[in-house]
Amino acid sequence: MKIRILSESPEETQKIACFFVQAVLKGYLINFFKNNSSLAISLEGELGSGKTEFLKGAAKTLRLKEKIFSPTFVIMKSFSLKTKSFESLWHIDCYRLKKIKEMEELGFKNIVKNKKNLVFVEWGDKIKKILPKNHLTIKFKMIDKNKRQLEFIIP
Repeated sequence: MKIRILSESPEETQKIACFFVQAVLKGYLINFFKNNSSLAISLEGELGSGKTEFLKGAAKTLRLKEKIFSPTFVIMKSFSLKTKSFESLWHIDCYRLKKIKEMEELGFKNIVKNKKNLVFVEWGDKIKKILPKNHLTIKFKMIDKNKRQLEFIIP
């Protein structure tokens, strides 16, 4: 299933993320995912297409106190959550990765095995081979300076 949404601004991209996370927390997407792994979301699109803005909106909805920045240099960052469904939010940025093996060495397989983890992977297309088979993909496409098309691809 594919759903396309047009965002007119970074703020609107954050609101779309808010609705998405609310749907996840209410269990509306649970039927699309197996219970034996984390909920993994691959965020794909060119630089500046809205991936990090989307995560900022998700973080607001999850009431994170920490600011969200792309962890390009540290590759991954974990945040504690206080929801019924998830204990941790993982923000992973694969932009600088040269080989999938780097993610394996950082314990990625264990992160995605834990069903209490909500995992967002920027540049997830770079590690598609090791993402859970039942992951969700959101593709970001730049239309103009502020407009973005978000395409949700649900397995």
